[in-house]
Amino acid sequence: MPMDIHLPMWARRIGSVMVVASSGLLTYAGVGALRQTRPTKAVTPAVANVPKAPRVNPFASDNGLHLIAFVITASDCGWSTQPMAMSAVAGLRRRLNTAHGANFAKVSVVGVALDRDVGEGMAFLSRIASKRLAETFDQISVGGSWLNEEVVRFVWRENAAPAASPQVIVISRPIETGGYLSGKIVVAHDSLLVNLVGSKEILDWIGDATPLRRVASQREAPES
Repeated sequence: MPMDIHLPMWARRIGSVMVVASSGLLTYAGVGALRQTRPTKAVTPAVANVPKAPRVNPFASDNGLHLIAFVITASDCGWSTQPMAMSAVAGLRRRLNTAHGANFAKVSVVGVALDRDVGEGMAFLSRIASKRLAETFDQISVGGSWLNEEVVRFVWRENAAPAASPQVIVISRPIETGGYLSGKIVVAHDSLLVNLVGSKEILDWIGDATPLRRVASQREAPES
């Protein structure tokens, strides 16, 4: 015979609350399951239609005729170490730009040190430039003595200048840079404009505002 169990009022209230809470949990879990199983739409990121920047030729301003001066010297060359000579060489690029810059796409000065020891040659060119190499020279060639690459080219291979120091060689060089972006730069043949050997010729030439088309005559022996 079933027993008639009478629960106190507080117990029946707790039981009702538990049933309601359980129903709520089941309902929430069911909604969550529906949300998880509902397929999500793929979101395609918006792509901004930004035009590509045009490629720029970094050598566009170099297109045209170049004026290049090679200063051949050495730390054991007596004249080259004199303050007057060093000052003349240090100011050569500025003087060439003042006198001829309007007629050329670019004016450059290349320092050539004949020292066998590269460190000594670098130190000597730095002394000439008062430690401002970038303001005095656009390029430098150091080492090798009379087998220095620039000397091999001008003196031994092309016979364009004597084996002498100090010496200044000035050339003009046509350069076409318009095809750089497609992988091509055209460098035409150099033309010898000036060849000065020895302190007197160099200083006289600088004193005359660096005129072009002044080629020195052949010498019997190198000047040291």
